[in-house]
Amino acid sequence: MPIAAHTTGGRSTLDIVVGIAILLWALASVSALLSWLTRLARRHRRRTADHRRSPAGLGRLRRRRRVGGDADSGHAEHARATMTAVEHDVTLASDPPPSAAIRPRTADDMSRAVASSPSAVPGPRYSPETLEPLAQNLDTSHRLAFAEARVAETLAGLPPDCWLVERYVLIAGHRIPFLVLGDAGVFVICALTGPPAWDELRLPAQVAEHVASALPGYTGPMHVGLCRPLAPPGIEPRWWCRPGEPGAWVMGPEWLIPWIEHFEPGHGLSGTDLKQLRQLANAKPGPVARVADVVPDLD
Repeated sequence: MPIAAHTTGGRSTLDIVVGIAILLWALASVSALLSWLTRLARRHRRRTADHRRSPAGLGRLRRRRRVGGDADSGHAEHARATMTAVEHDVTLASDPPPSAAIRPRTADDMSRAVASSPSAVPGPRYSPETLEPLAQNLDTSHRLAFAEARVAETLAGLPPDCWLVERYVLIAGHRIPFLVLGDAGVFVICALTGPPAWDELRLPAQVAEHVASALPGYTGPMHVGLCRPLAPPGIEPRWWCRPGEPGAWVMGPEWLIPWIEHFEPGHGLSGTDLKQLRQLANAKPGPVARVADVVPDLD
């Protein structure tokens, strides 16, 4: 009996040890499984965040959400409607970013862009034959800007209390380089970079007619002058025209003010008229009727 009792007690101890080992193995397995599931969830969240940050991932995420729909049967979408939503999201993902993504550049941005720009200058992409026509237009524009600057310097010599000089006046879609108003009348003055063509004699006179229509009730004289600041000195004022067509005065810059002052005063705008015109031309509160200003030429 003592031996039997000892054997029975030994088996009970062995069962306890085996049970504890099995329990420890099960706990270790559960811990390993929980750790693997935790790492898997973190990896999934990281991938989802990366997709959300990228436009392509955002588009795929939207498509997945639209295609998956809601679990509730009451919110299930028709197959055709679902495909339409998916195509709409694909279009949004492939379209350029909205204007909200565009921000103005600051001075720091410009300096960083200059610093990060490559120092090596790339080779030419187009031949001189391709660039030559535009280069000629740019050269003409530069010459005209210089000529108009010379005319502006000359007209600055007029007394401001007796004369009003306005630059780049837009009337009826026409660009008037210089509009001069004073006691001797209204003057439409243009700068030339070379000898005038016949059309250049005719067009300013036609523009002067639009100026006259902008002064209803004005009965004073209208004069048209073409100034050649780039020509050699000594071009005295001379009237040029073709038979049956309007013409214009042509002169050098040194004759511009004497030409203006040689007309008889007393028939144009007085000093009080010019003061009133300046006041009326100032900006006023409230809405202002806009006129077309996208055709600044003389055609």
